[in-house]
Amino acid sequence: MNDGRRLSFIAGLDYERMPAAAVAASLGACGYDAVEWTPAHLEELDDPRLPASALACQEDLVSGGYAALERSLAAVEAAAAAGIPVVDVLTGPNLWEPGAERRYDVEAWATALKALETICERGERLGVKIGFEPCWGTLAHDAATAERVLAAVRVSITFDPSHFVLSEDEIPALVRRWGDRIVNVHLKDAFGRPGVDGEDFHFCLLGEGRVPWAPLLAALDEVGYEGPMAVEFEAHRYYEQVLGSDPEAAAALAASQVKALFGRQGVPA
Repeated sequence: MNDGRRLSFIAGLDYERMPAAAVAASLGACGYDAVEWTPAHLEELDDPRLPASALACQEDLVSGGYAALERSLAAVEAAAAAGIPVVDVLTGPNLWEPGAERRYDVEAWATALKALETICERGERLGVKIGFEPCWGTLAHDAATAERVLAAVRVSITFDPSHFVLSEDEIPALVRRWGDRIVNVHLKDAFGRPGVDGEDFHFCLLGEGRVPWAPLLAALDEVGYEGPMAVEFEAHRYYEQVLGSDPEAAAALAASQVKALFGRQGVPA
């Protein structure tokens, strides 16, 4: 197994309320090698205290209109200025956001693909890779719909295995299929079936869902993936009711789970 990958943490949760310097110090104390920022810290991306593995800019390119595209392009510009190599994007619609509605129609696809093409052109010009993430509820939510994006747009992949648990796609096989296009990997677990978050499916603590972690890491090794592995903590009920909405407690818990799952097999521990 490759033990040279950087372990990163997506600075969402209540980290978004803290200055970048405090976030970096907190994650460094928890043993992380890097941070994946969100737009909450768009003005502080060049903070040198912890390397940035990516910028998660998950705008709804279907429901968000031109404003969502403009925010995405601004994120690419900010990432380039800060030397961040990857910007994560979705297609939308983002069903977890107010006002978004499930859509799979021709117009929605045309809107999303055109926006992705524009974002990728900006990224290519500025030397930033665009990591498109197939995600539950969005147009591109499983292997088949992700392939539609990959065939239409010259875009890279941010691979989050939890979404393919819901679609029942064979996760290691997807890594082998898309290996040369994967630029970022999110560590998140899940169980359930497509539907409503918190009812039909749950994003849970690492190791408590149905992600086949050992085969996933073996497949990443086979394709030679050497990029970051970023914990995405979305066990929100546990975060609020057990951890008291303490982001450092969530980061520390996730780091211990990574160590328990992998040791030094695949990511630093």
